[in-house]
Amino acid sequence: MSASTCEVCWGLNASDTDRISFETEDLTVSVNNGCSSCKLLWKALEHAIPNLSKEDGRVDLLQDDGRPLEVIYLDHEGSRKLLDIYCHSNSPTSYSWIGPSAEVSIDSSSNDCFALADGWINDCINNHKRCRDSSPQLLPTRVIDLGVAEQPPRLRLHIPQNESARYVALSHCWGPPEKATRTIKMTADNLDQFQTEIPWNKLTKTFQDAVIITRRLGIRYLWIDSLCIIQGDAQDWAIEASKMTTVYANAFFVIAASGAADGDGGCFLGSRAASVEGVLPIECSGPEADGGKSTAYARRNRRSYVDSRRTTRAAQSVHGWMTGLGQPLEKRAWTYQEERLASRILYYTQDELQWRCATYNACECSPPSMNSLSTSAPAPDPSCTQDKNSEVWCRIVLAYTQRELTFISDRLPALSGIATYWELSENDTYCAGLWRRGLPQQLLWIRSHEMDTSIPVSSSKRHPEYYAPTWSWASVTGAVDFILDPLDLHARIVECTTEPSTANRFGPVRSGHVTLIGFLIPVQASMSWDCKSRWSKKMPRVTDSRAGRDNQYLGDMLPDIETETREYPEIDGQECYHLLALGHNSVDTSTISIKSLVLREVQSVPNTYTRVGLLEVTHNGTLETFLSGTQETQITIL
Repeated sequence: MSASTCEVCWGLNASDTDRISFETEDLTVSVNNGCSSCKLLWKALEHAIPNLSKEDGRVDLLQDDGRPLEVIYLDHEGSRKLLDIYCHSNSPTSYSWIGPSAEVSIDSSSNDCFALADGWINDCINNHKRCRDSSPQLLPTRVIDLGVAEQPPRLRLHIPQNESARYVALSHCWGPPEKATRTIKMTADNLDQFQTEIPWNKLTKTFQDAVIITRRLGIRYLWIDSLCIIQGDAQDWAIEASKMTTVYANAFFVIAASGAADGDGGCFLGSRAASVEGVLPIECSGPEADGGKSTAYARRNRRSYVDSRRTTRAAQSVHGWMTGLGQPLEKRAWTYQEERLASRILYYTQDELQWRCATYNACECSPPSMNSLSTSAPAPDPSCTQDKNSEVWCRIVLAYTQRELTFISDRLPALSGIATYWELSENDTYCAGLWRRGLPQQLLWIRSHEMDTSIPVSSSKRHPEYYAPTWSWASVTGAVDFILDPLDLHARIVECTTEPSTANRFGPVRSGHVTLIGFLIPVQASMSWDCKSRWSKKMPRVTDSRAGRDNQYLGDMLPDIETETREYPEIDGQECYHLLALGHNSVDTSTISIKSLVLREVQSVPNTYTRVGLLEVTHNGTLETFLSGTQETQITIL
């Protein structure tokens, strides 16, 4: 029987409870009342929060059968501390909620870590039927030849001639512009020199570590973007960016330098949580049958609170199913597709070494767990409906646009690898970030804002030069979301065309338009505001300009563009705008919600418009009463 619990920590012994919460004040009372479980929790928390007795916050406990207990402390100022409580598998405790864990190596370049990685790889290629073939693949346009393991490393750029071999690809953060400019790069000027030798002492620490890992694990070739794509050559960059699908999908495995914010960080981090914060042993009782003592351990980690909430209980590791969650690499937009396209990834995180393939998730501290989620490159599911596949794409764009780009001109190229994979699977037409078969519903994107999303609000702007048509999410910066509600659509696509501006068909476009037949409604947009709530945000008010509608208020527009000072430069109260009603759904038996684009007329071209925002109209009545007196018309949006 497990050690006793009290009213504060009772859920730890409940088989149907995987998360409990309480205040530190309640924990203090329980400790003083002699609860042994709460005493152990207190000692563990003191390891992360030395002045715990003076703190006033909340404790969340996440438990998963047979795994360490995850403890999350949140103070009232938003600061968070995370740690794991565990025991050793050969020395269980009397607390059933303390699962076993292995110790994490202090140094990820240790022989133990390499043996672990080698074991994961060999197990995958020899025993995992679900994982893709590990046979040699056609090498990318250029790779780095690291030489054979028996000889000292002498790096050189290799240009294959239709050769097949195993190779490794690196996923890493370039860092801020001032760091990125100092990163060694292959250019037209040093292309010939690099084919003779790439100087070791010029490599960043991340690159050097990647070379060591690749050689130690028996692979001769390594692909690194800055050394295998000609930097400063727009044509070569566009061509190679369009090949990201095959570069990462065909790699034998991908090294993810997850814990490094730039090239100086490296893969072999010298500040892993196990070595910096240390591990606190806590003496406790052993199994009652033994009547002896045992030891529990408290180990700090650097996962964020949000990342812990992204884990699942269904046989998934507490470290997340795809990556070292909360690590610097996960914040970068380019690395989204690198991770999603890879068939096997070795993660060097700030906490420990991790592994992901189509069959298993694994890490240093826990045994492998079955990967119940799909890890193949994102593509349409032939068994699903078109609407469902369209929703999958929208969720890909949502996740991707939450990440950061150093150069906004990379907004489409950094997703082009996934787009290529999607096109091959779906045989659809790509339209500047959207898919022809997903229209018109995919036109219902909105810039993420704090009123209806947890994504942090940020300013949004158009590209300084033409980049994509205004009906595409790629025409603006920042995170976007989509309206994914099932809708009765009442706009029809006549034509949608785009003209790429580079050799990458999935990159920025030179021009584009979509022609639709639908109901167009004249409206006015104004910035008049009478709401006194401090939580409310000033948004343009939209009123109906149709004859006989008495300027009826239709709702607040969600503008596509917003400055840092919360101004909307594309909205002018003196101009006339139009709503294009794309679809609607029922709110209740007497009310419908009509999803509409807000358009501004192009004065020089009849029936031609640009998009400036989106509006959801709540109408007490039917679609017929809302559209009464309005005729269908054919328009073009640029």
